[in-house]
Amino acid sequence: MKKNNKDELEILRKEIEKGFLNNEILKNICLMIGEGFSINYRGEIIYCNEKYAEIFGYEKNEIIGKKIWDLCSESEKNFWLEILKEEKEGEFETRCTRKDGLEIILKVKVKNIKYKDKTLRVAIVRDITEEKVSFLKIKESEEKYKILTETLLDGIVVIDKEGWVLFSNFIGANLFGYDKVENFIGKNLFDFIINKEEFEQNLKLVNKNKSGYFIEHEIRDSKGARFFIETIGKKINFINEEGILLCFRDVTERKMMIENLREAINSTKRMLNQAVMALSETLTQRDPYTFNHQKRVAKLSVEIAKELGFSGSLIEGMKIVSLLHDIGKIYIPTDILAKPGKLNNIEWDFIKMHPEYGANIVKNIEFPWDIAKIIIQHHERLNGSGYPFGLKGEEIILESRILSVADVVEAMSSHRPYRPKLLLERALEEIKNNSNILYDGEVVKKTLKIFKRGFTFEDC
Repeated sequence: MKKNNKDELEILRKEIEKGFLNNEILKNICLMIGEGFSINYRGEIIYCNEKYAEIFGYEKNEIIGKKIWDLCSESEKNFWLEILKEEKEGEFETRCTRKDGLEIILKVKVKNIKYKDKTLRVAIVRDITEEKVSFLKIKESEEKYKILTETLLDGIVVIDKEGWVLFSNFIGANLFGYDKVENFIGKNLFDFIINKEEFEQNLKLVNKNKSGYFIEHEIRDSKGARFFIETIGKKINFINEEGILLCFRDVTERKMMIENLREAINSTKRMLNQAVMALSETLTQRDPYTFNHQKRVAKLSVEIAKELGFSGSLIEGMKIVSLLHDIGKIYIPTDILAKPGKLNNIEWDFIKMHPEYGANIVKNIEFPWDIAKIIIQHHERLNGSGYPFGLKGEEIILESRILSVADVVEAMSSHRPYRPKLLLERALEEIKNNSNILYDGEVVKKTLKIFKRGFTFEDC
C-alpha cells in the first residue's frame, strides 16, 4: 500500500527523533539556549523544541504538523512561500501570529540541511517583539529629540566643569561661528567669553544650585564678531559625566533696541525737565519768591514720596508737579503777589484762583502723570476747608496730599513780602497739630522723620 503524505511525515519525524543527536548540525541547534527551532519539510513542521512552541503559544504536540505559513501574519505568507520554493537560507525578520491572536516579531535564521535523501529546513527563531518595540521607541525618541534640538531657535550646548563642549545643536555651533557641529565639539567655551570671571561665577552658581538664571554675556565668535547672548544653565548628567546644559540666544539686537530706547527716554526726560524748568522760570521776573518756593517744595516732596515708597517714574512725576504747582500765579497781578501787607478779601480771592489757572496751563500738555489734577488739588484739606472745591479725605489724591504738606512747611519757614519767615519748628508744629485734620497723617509722619534726619532746603 502506498504511503500518504501524513504517513510519510510521521515516519520522517520518528527517524529524525531517533537519530537526532547523531546529526552534528542538529546537535549544535539543541545547545542554543533560549531560542526555539523547528525542522520543516515542504513547509510542514515535523519537529520543534518546547521553546519554539512556547513562542507561538502552543503546546509542542499542537504545533507539529502545522504549515509554517499558518503561523505567519497574512502579509508574510508570500514571503515564506518564496523562501521555501527557492530554498533560501539566511536571517530574516518576520511577523507571526500567536495562538491567542497576538502579533509578534521574530528573528528567523533558516538553514537547509540534507537528511538522507531529503532537504530539510531548520528554522531557528527568537522573539524580538519587546526589543523591536523598545528600539522603535528609542528611535522615535531620538527623532523627536533631533527635531527638537535642531529646530529650536535657541542654542543648546553641554559643557563639562572646565568649559569643554561635549554636545551642541546646530544653532549653538552656528552662533559661535561654526558651520558644522563637529567642529565646535571639543572647543572650550571660555575662549569665546569676553568677561570670563563673570561666566565662571555663573557656572559656580549653576553647580551649587543645579540651575541658573538668565544672564547676559558678551562673546567673540570664531570669526572675531562680538555680540551678546542671554543664557541659562542647568546641572545634568551627560553620558555618565557631570555637565552643564546651557540654553542661550543672541540678544544683541534686543540689547541695542533697549539701549536706543533708554537713550531716547533719557533724551525725552532731559527735554521735559528743560521745558518744565523754562515754564517754572517764567515766574522769576514777576515773582521770584514763588519760583524759589517751587524748587524747595520739589526737593521736600520728592523726599516724602520716597519715604512713602514711591520710585522711578512716580518720583519724577512728583518732582515735575512740585516745580509747576504754583505756575497759575503767572495770571495773578504783580502788585498782589508782591504786596507787603495783608491781602484784602478781593485780593485773596485772586490768589485762590491760582490752582485752577495752573491746571488750565498744563492740562493740554501730554505728561505721563495727571499733573493738572495734582495742581488743582494741592490746596485742598482733609476736613474740606481747602479750595477750590472743598474736597475731603480720600477725594484728594495722594500726590496732592504730599504736595500740600511740603507747600505749607516751605511757605511758613521762608520769607514772604507780607511777613518775615517763621521758625521751621513753627511750621513743623503746624502740620503736627493738624495731622489727620487738615493734612494726611502718614505724610506728616514721614515729613517729621525727614527733618529729624537732618533735611534742609539748602542748595535749592
